[in-house]
Amino acid sequence: MLVKNKAIRLMVFNMTDINIENLKLKFPETEQLLFSNINISVKKGEKVLLVGPSGSGKSTLLNVMGGLIPKVIHTPVKADYLDIPNASSYVFQDPDAQFTMPTVEEELAFILENQRIAPSLMNNMMTNALKRIGLDVPLDLSINQLSGGMKQKLSVAAALIQEPDTLFLDEPTSMLDDDSAKNLWETILSIWSDLTVVIVEHRVEYIWDKVDRVILMNDDGEIILDKDPKFVLSHHVDLLNEYGVWHPMSWNQAPQFVQSNKDGAPLLEIRDMKIDRRGIDILYIDHLHIRSRQWLTLEGPNGAGKSSFLSALMKLIPHQGQIIYKNKLVKKTKDIIGDVYPVFQNPELQFITHRVYDEIYINMEHRYDENLAKQKTEDILKMFSLEHSAHLNPLELSTGQKRRLSVATALGGIPDLLLLDEPTFGLDQKNTFFMLELFDELVKAGTTIIMITHDVNIQTRYPSRRLEILDGMILEKDTHNVR
Repeated sequence: MLVKNKAIRLMVFNMTDINIENLKLKFPETEQLLFSNINISVKKGEKVLLVGPSGSGKSTLLNVMGGLIPKVIHTPVKADYLDIPNASSYVFQDPDAQFTMPTVEEELAFILENQRIAPSLMNNMMTNALKRIGLDVPLDLSINQLSGGMKQKLSVAAALIQEPDTLFLDEPTSMLDDDSAKNLWETILSIWSDLTVVIVEHRVEYIWDKVDRVILMNDDGEIILDKDPKFVLSHHVDLLNEYGVWHPMSWNQAPQFVQSNKDGAPLLEIRDMKIDRRGIDILYIDHLHIRSRQWLTLEGPNGAGKSSFLSALMKLIPHQGQIIYKNKLVKKTKDIIGDVYPVFQNPELQFITHRVYDEIYINMEHRYDENLAKQKTEDILKMFSLEHSAHLNPLELSTGQKRRLSVATALGGIPDLLLLDEPTFGLDQKNTFFMLELFDELVKAGTTIIMITHDVNIQTRYPSRRLEILDGMILEKDTHNVR
């Protein structure tokens, strides 16, 4: 354990109270303290919602309260008093960070083995855990074959199967469709009466009135408000908006755009596309035309094949049928590189350098002279509020910052077709609205956007077309929005 304070008292009891006094924390690669003299106390059985702008330290504070820092994540901390729970479970922002085994069965069995559960009881317990959170998959399925939303459900099942006294939830519904998010919160609410629960969540409409306290952090990692949710909503909405924090009335502040009635030239045509998963057909598209200057949302339940469809468009996975881009048959990924740019559900999959700055600059250096490339890189970093993180490794960023960086890399050369897989996942209100404004500007400038999103507010407000995948077919939905 790496703790730089001889007087620190690290006390881990079989109780779920959390008491932290005068916490200081600094990541080794940064010069400034993330936390300075933070004080926080959570009573046994309390339900606490932790909110704040992206990068404010919410997830890091959650890791301290759960003991991952400094016991597992070796980051130096100082505190006068650190009393944390012993029997706790986590649901992380990135579900892949939670898994240690290749299949669903092995992942859940590994947890039960550590609890010394008899093998004869495991199968029933695992099946029930999956059923509770609505994940209908075979136990022998590889975790790598699950969609992002399905992985998120599995991570919750893995947490609940441990029967913890304290539950730490870090964006548990970020990649779930609306019905799944509601069902998940209903499940958590049904079992949390005796639990201490600390939550970091952007989709707060499901739980705002269910928690006991709302704690607001600012950009400097300070706790500036700690009140019950009704009081916060009735007296401090302006403060929440100032820090870009989601609250039940956030969408009253959403940007509105004037939608053009003019579609551009034909861009993309799909004929007889068939995609399968483990030999089972998951999506068939007879014929689909997409034109330039369109903003399309791709909707549907978790596991329907939305991410697989975008991967097929990039020729990253096998499929049947034809993809015709600008009247030319696409045979390989290299045929559309540069014109078509994907932003993956997991931003880490597309980072190729060791510095945030370089992730942007690498797309600029071949297009402009050195001075202009540097200037444009700095402008984009500032545009996405990443200028203070330019020296960091992309993997050291918060989830929201990673998401912003992944979209920022697309601006190295404006693509004709931008494929976005949950681009607002993990973003606060301020950065979500910024992204939507950016997407509107790109569409008006000629870019076509195909965007996977589970956010109903985005689906019903902004796209010029809505596509939905249901029962293996892609359907056109009516749009009645005013961008």
